[in-house]
Order: sequence, then C-alpha cells, then structure tokens
Amino acid sequence: MWKLLDESNKNQYKLLITNFASLSEAFAQKSSNDSIIIAPIINSKFQEASFKKSFNATIEDIGNSSYDASVKLTDGSKYIIGIKSFGVKSGFQKIAQFKKDSQQDEWGSIIERIKKRQQNGSSDDDFDDYLELAKKIAVLRNKRISSSKSQLQGFDFDSQVEAVYHVLMPSGSVNKDKQNDEPYILVGETSYSSIDLKHLQIIGPTKSNMLQNFQFTDGQHLYQYNSADSQLLMSFKGHSGTGISNEDIGIEKWPVTYIEDPFKLFANLNSETTKAVDDHISQSVTFMIKIERRSGFNAWYGSPKTKLDKNDSRYHRIVSLSQQDTSVPSDWLSKFNKVAFDSFSSDKAKKDRERLRSDVTKYLSHGSELFNLATTILWRNYKTPYEVYIPIPNSKKFHTENPDFFVKNGGLLNGQKLVSTKENRTFTLELLPSQEKMVMFINQDNGKAIQSLSSQFIFGEWVLKNIFQLKNRELLTTDTLEEIGINAITFTKYNDNRPISMSFTYVDSENPPEDLWN
Repeated sequence: MWKLLDESNKNQYKLLITNFASLSEAFAQKSSNDSIIIAPIINSKFQEASFKKSFNATIEDIGNSSYDASVKLTDGSKYIIGIKSFGVKSGFQKIAQFKKDSQQDEWGSIIERIKKRQQNGSSDDDFDDYLELAKKIAVLRNKRISSSKSQLQGFDFDSQVEAVYHVLMPSGSVNKDKQNDEPYILVGETSYSSIDLKHLQIIGPTKSNMLQNFQFTDGQHLYQYNSADSQLLMSFKGHSGTGISNEDIGIEKWPVTYIEDPFKLFANLNSETTKAVDDHISQSVTFMIKIERRSGFNAWYGSPKTKLDKNDSRYHRIVSLSQQDTSVPSDWLSKFNKVAFDSFSSDKAKKDRERLRSDVTKYLSHGSELFNLATTILWRNYKTPYEVYIPIPNSKKFHTENPDFFVKNGGLLNGQKLVSTKENRTFTLELLPSQEKMVMFINQDNGKAIQSLSSQFIFGEWVLKNIFQLKNRELLTTDTLEEIGINAITFTKYNDNRPISMSFTYVDSENPPEDLWN
C-alpha cells in the first residue's frame, strides 16, 4: 500500500511524525550519561490522527475492531489498515483480545487439561488441545477481519479490499560516540491476513512452566496466545514472523533531529494566534445495539404482518397439498394450524410457536410448492431473511429532545404517532467507511425504527451477512456482537451540507463516549 500512496501526502505524514519525535527529549527522563541520545518517541493517538489528516483516512475507534483505519485511493483500491508503533528491537505485538469470548467458551478448561497431563505441553494430546484452541482463536479473528472489510467494501460484495499493517518503528537510544549513529524511525509494512485454518501448526508453549501461553503459525504469520489476558500477539520479524528482526519489514527510514530546547517551543506556543481545525461536526449520537428476538436486526424472524384466514385460497391449497404429500407426518396439518391460527401472547408462548414452526418446516421438501406456501405464511420473510431496521433506543424521548436530528421535524410525535409524512421523514445516510449512500426514513410507533426506503433487503443482507457475519436465518445475539467487536452505532451530523453518516462502533461500558444515548 505504501508505494501507492501520494508522495506529497507521505511527505506531510513524515513531517508530522518526525516533528513530533523531534520533541522527544521533552517527554523522556534525562539520562545520567551525556553521551546517550534517547530513542525517538511516537504517540499512538498522534500517529493515527496524522495518518488520517495526511491520507484522508477514516480512523476507527472500536474496542475490538480488527483495524484502525481505512483508505480509498484515487485508483479505486481500498485498504483496511492496522496502525502500530513499536521499537525496532521489540518482540511480539498485541493484535487482538478475546477476554469475553474466552470466558464464555471456557478456553481456560483446555489449558487446564494440558497442565494436568504434566507433559510440559509437548505430548500429542497437548498439541491437539493447543490446536483446538488455536482454531477457536482463528475463527473469531477471521470473523472480525471479514466484518471490518465489509464495512469498507459496502454493498458491492465483489469489490476487493486489501489489508495491511502500517508500522512505525523508532530506533533505540543512540551513543553519540559512534560514527553515523543517529536516531531514526523505520516505516514498515506487512500483510494483514486472516488466519489460514487449513495450515495451522502448533509451535508449542513459550516456556515449560508457562503452558498457558503458546505459539502457532499458519505459514503466513507467527502468533502467540497469552491466556491470562486472552491476548493474541504477532511477530513482525519478517513477513512470516520468522525473520531476524523487525527491520525485515522496513521500507523507508526517516532520520530524526531533536530540537535543541523543546521547552522553549512549548513556552511560546500561544504567542501566536492559531486557527482551530473545523471538522464540521454539529452533533453526534451513539446508540447501543439493542437485541430483540423478533424486531430490529432480527425483524425477519417475526410472524407475518397479515394473519392467515381459513377462507384464504392459500390455506385451501395448503390443505390439499399436505393431503397429497405422503412424506409429511399425519399430524402435520394440525401443527400447521396451531402455528397459523393460535394466539401466542407471552414471550414463552412465542418461543414455543417458533419451535413448532421450525418443526413444521423441516418435514417439507425445499423448493416444493407446499414448502414455499408454508414458509411464506408462517414467517415474516423466510426466502430472503434480510428484513431489518435500525432500532432507536428510548425513541420517544430521543425524538422529543431531538426532533430535527435526522431530518427537520422528522421526529415530531403526536402521542406514539409520527406527525410528518413519509416523504418528510426521509433523509440520506452515508455509511462509513465505504462512503456509500442510502435513502432512509424514520418509521413505526414512537419513531423507533430507521429503515431503508427502497433497498431494505440490500441493506439487511449487507448488515447481517457481511457486518455481523451471520448465516442465513441465524439470529443476531449479544454473543455475536462481542465476537466481532461491535455493539453500537454512531450517527454524525455535519454543518457543511454533507449527509448524516453512520458507523458501527464498540462502546466500552467503563469508558463510554460523551454522545452515548441512554
């Protein structure tokens, strides 16, 4: 990717990073040895901000996201990027964490089996257990990467999105007495690939007394899993992780010259008036994704909007076909009638109905007329299970306080009913980071739903299959959200005539964003 970036943009990025690093002596403890020049300092947040500014990138601030930024180049190519900084001589680097997943799936029990054998993690059974755990890690890691790519890919499922790690590696401290020895920052790049499940190979535990930490490879990268904090680490020594040093992935070296008196610079920063950069954001709000079994992102799973009538010609056809089909059980029609006509009011009763509905469906031959009729009658949308809407939590309060957020007067309510016409509740939404646009509208009682105006199934398929990585007719759950590292959606308004943007994000309950809506 680096070689494809615009040279002037790369020079701006280099200038920002090296200028910041030139101030390193202001942030470091003074060495007692005057012959030592300290190592350059890189601040990760400043690095991300500089990357965004220089390359017009979208920076993602998602807790469990697989990437940090995305860029679309002028030739149409798209990249998701893991932005990292670490010393040239550093070891394995953290690339993912699976704390909740490891607890829910009891990964610790696999480690305990290995410890109980007392074979130092070297027996065949130990390697089989390590391989089982490595596969669990790989599946979750790959889901997150696929979801991240899909957000940049957008609705064009065939478009290609490449993934790379972009790395800045500062040199260590430098001895003034050594000739041609100077501090520098090495730019590195290596592939950011999914883990190849077919070529997993266990290296073994990191130490004989640390059986909970082990290394494995897929032939593309060398990984290490640390059980205590459920972290996945990766080696950057060469493109497969088996090189001599991190310098093996280096592609460009930037010398760093320290400012003689950085404190003087800081003391005079406010001596001149500086103009603040305007990001043109006028308002933003973050909604936690609320999981409902039969609505929201699971709306396709609900009952049909129109209840079947026994006088309906479709029902008479169901009766006729079920009597002709010898493969269905004798009580099939009575079960069908129960699902179609009985009242299921409580949540428990509705779940009973869903189990009975699945039982009725499984006896039918896929593609048959009876199957097509029955699934159409009993399901909201069985054939194309992508009917979804974005739920607005506590929507009545939100629209009362923010009636113009999505569109002027779009959220005005009279009791539970929306006042404005459908046309006046319609707005354009830009999906980030793909920058694709879709016309949406506010709908349902209390304005609780944001729905696509004419492309509901396109939006639904993209969200369910590509962002949430679900199979057809698989319900979205909180466990799934934790697996892929998404649990919220942020909507942002701008004052420069841009449409409202929407991006998936992750909210840490211990450090929620200021715009979180409750």
